[in-house]
Amino acid sequence: MQPSISRFVHEHENYFFALEPPLAARALIVEQADRVARELGLVGRAVKFSCLHVTLCGIGRAERLREPLVPALRRAAQAVRATAVEVGFDRFATFRLGGDSHALVLRSTQQTGSTLRFLRIAIGHAQYAQGLYVPGASRFEAHVTARYLSRPLLGEIAIDSIGWQAQEFVLIRSLVGRGVHEVVDRWPLAGT
Repeated sequence: MQPSISRFVHEHENYFFALEPPLAARALIVEQADRVARELGLVGRAVKFSCLHVTLCGIGRAERLREPLVPALRRAAQAVRATAVEVGFDRFATFRLGGDSHALVLRSTQQTGSTLRFLRIAIGHAQYAQGLYVPGASRFEAHVTARYLSRPLLGEIAIDSIGWQAQEFVLIRSLVGRGVHEVVDRWPLAGT
C-alpha cells in the first residue's frame, strides 16, 4: 500500500516550487491586471501582492517517500542544476477554475514557456529520486495568476512584456484559504 501524501502534509497547507517576480515586476503585473479589469468591467478579487508567483512544480505523489516531506523536497531542489533565465509574460487570459470561477492570468511568451517547462521537468525528476512522483511534468503553461473572476475574458489581451531575470527558485508553503505564502527555502539558478 502506497503512503498517502496527507501523512506528510497538514490538511490546510500545500507546497510547491515557484519563481518569485521581483518587486518591480510585481508592481507592473498588478498595474496591468487592474487596468484590464477596469477597462473590461471585470469584477473579482486580486491576488495579494506578496503571493504573486509562477508555479513551476507541485509536490509529487508519495510513492517511496521514507522521510518527512520538507527535507525530501529540499534534497530534490539541491539536485536541480539550471542557469539563470530571462522570463517574459506578454498577455492576459483566463483559466477556468470550476463552476463560475475563473483566474485572470498573465501568460508567458513561448520562449519562456519552453524554458520553464525544462526547469519543471528537472524539478519533477529530482523529486522522483526522493520518492515523489510528479505526473504530467511536461504539461505546463507558465503563468502568473493575478485575479479571481466570476466571468472569463473572451480571448487574450496583449500587453507590453513584463520580464525579469530569474536567478533562483523557491519552495513555498501555502496556507490554503488564508492567502498566505511562506518561502521555506531558496536555491540559485546558477548550475551548469
